[in-house]
Amino acid sequence: MMNPRLSIAYFITSHGFGHASRASAVMNAVYDRWPFVHFEIYTLTPEWFFKNSLKAPFAYHAEQTDVGLVQISSLHFNLDKTFDALEKFLPFGQNLLDALAEQLHFSDCQWIISDISPLGIAVGEHAGITSVLVENFTWDWIYEAYLPADQRFRKYIDLLSDLYGKAGHRIQAQPVCSHRRAQLCTPPISRKPLTDARIVREKLGINERDQMVLITMGGILETLPFTGQLAGFDEHICFVVPGTASKLPSGGKKHHNIIFLPQNSTFYHPDLVNAADAVVGKVGYSTLAEIYHAGVPYGFITRSDFRESSVFESYIQSNMAGIRIDEKDFISGEWLKQLSGLLALPKPSISEPNGAGSAAEYICNHLACEKQILEVVDKQGCVIGAAPRKCVHGNNQLLHRVVHVLVFDKYHRLLLQKRSLNKRVAPGRWDTSVGGHVDCCEPVEKAMFREMEEELGIRPLAPRFIYQYIHSNDFESELVFTYTCRYDGKITYNHEEIDSVRFWEMKEIIDHLGKGILSDNFEDEFKRYQRWVENNTSANLKKSK
Repeated sequence: MMNPRLSIAYFITSHGFGHASRASAVMNAVYDRWPFVHFEIYTLTPEWFFKNSLKAPFAYHAEQTDVGLVQISSLHFNLDKTFDALEKFLPFGQNLLDALAEQLHFSDCQWIISDISPLGIAVGEHAGITSVLVENFTWDWIYEAYLPADQRFRKYIDLLSDLYGKAGHRIQAQPVCSHRRAQLCTPPISRKPLTDARIVREKLGINERDQMVLITMGGILETLPFTGQLAGFDEHICFVVPGTASKLPSGGKKHHNIIFLPQNSTFYHPDLVNAADAVVGKVGYSTLAEIYHAGVPYGFITRSDFRESSVFESYIQSNMAGIRIDEKDFISGEWLKQLSGLLALPKPSISEPNGAGSAAEYICNHLACEKQILEVVDKQGCVIGAAPRKCVHGNNQLLHRVVHVLVFDKYHRLLLQKRSLNKRVAPGRWDTSVGGHVDCCEPVEKAMFREMEEELGIRPLAPRFIYQYIHSNDFESELVFTYTCRYDGKITYNHEEIDSVRFWEMKEIIDHLGKGILSDNFEDEFKRYQRWVENNTSANLKKSK
């Protein structure tokens, strides 16, 4: 039987590579917590990008999930073409929503995450699947800047604003352009470097005494007009220029002191940023976030007609080492006069963590809670998959972890709880003192304390782990971790789960075995405990002799 995997859909705008970069960082962080996760990716960002960026398993679906702004170069876009594209894209047709909803249900996707793609939210609402919006801006906010000159955007602003408001959860990532009511605001989210900076520079063929300047335009394929001025500019500065030509070997091509790299090169972009002494290029989210965490000086080119740019500039000036480069100076090559000042900037010390981790923690915690995700384990307790509780219960092939606690008082009486009549399993029967599932990614010991507090309102000082075993029946299979403890204080039990509690003499329990008063699970547990006591008593007697 195949180990169950947990599927999450990810809808990503293909406006540049920045959103795919941020989405990849979040997916990798979720995968670090949940190695059983699988992603269904919907976007027009090329598949090779995710093959290079993701360690999590995924399936790729080439789907237009957004329009954004139709770019004609890395620094410019066309509003007329953008409006024409929006007319074709919105509102979403019933056939499209039906087809995508069917795909997601077939893939058993539990949640949808959307990096500013309105389609993901619309499909989530249509399919009855919770959606999570990850953003630092949304397109309705971007389009508002063009309203004074072009009222055609008004209906799309209203439509998009309504769609974004339907997301079940909202995560905003710094730098945030428009603060909205969100469940979480994170530090900048970026992909992490994979290779040591020294090794990257060696592979590029850059001498230790030379400085490396990375020129990046956010993945847009175009030729920069000033590259001729770079050759021989300074023999001790090596310029690395990715994405300026398509017909290049994957390892790039060196010309004098310039290294040209193709879009899909053998060098991972976060590694290039981390290895650089300075980065120069168009200000965009993923580049900014990667530079922020690398602590590298940033020569940034803003776009006066793009509303996001002023927010980014303010963030860079307050939190990073950066110099603003005028677009005309960049195109003409005049920016080279600012390069020595840029390289001389002190590198800031960044202490806050990558926002991908907190975004992943939020996603995992809330998804696990909503769907009651349980980890599926092997006989040794190693996690091999995960599934919602409703799938695990009723399938005894899916072994999952539970904790039991045997609570004794000072007279060595054992506390039993009477299960609520509303329980699906063993209603109205007397059961183990404490018993419950180990939550997804939860340590067993933490689950043990949590269950004692939730069920009985107690927290004994020194519970003792005594054994583990597999209990299987027609309904389910459990890997049980049993603890024992002594408690003589006040008990405040959960009335929704438990009808009553009381301490039982050991002889009284023995007299009631097999009479339908005690649960089958407890009777199995009690017999195991008796054998454990007998074995430990024999072992102690042998030691004393």
